[in-house]
Amino acid sequence: MAKYAPLVRYLRRQRTPEVTLTFRDIERIVGGFLPKASSDLDWWRAEAAASAPPQKRAFAEAGFTAQPEIRSERVLFVRAASTSLHGSQAAG
Repeated sequence: MAKYAPLVRYLRRQRTPEVTLTFRDIERIVGGFLPKASSDLDWWRAEAAASAPPQKRAFAEAGFTAQPEIRSERVLFVRAASTSLHGSQAAG
């Protein structure tokens, strides 16, 4: 997960419940190119399991879920705690 550690730090420093980054922003933060697999929605799914790919563990460790817009090469990172908050507001 070392490659994505700078992204974890970046996301943790954010004070807003949502953060939008372009693929290029992410590449600048991590200091390298995203793999071709990043054009697949599943690549962005947060997963905390030790056996999960490093980027999935990174998103989970930072406390965010990722909502990619592949065509526009943007990702909306949503703080995990605010995901359920939005859901309860919509239901209420």
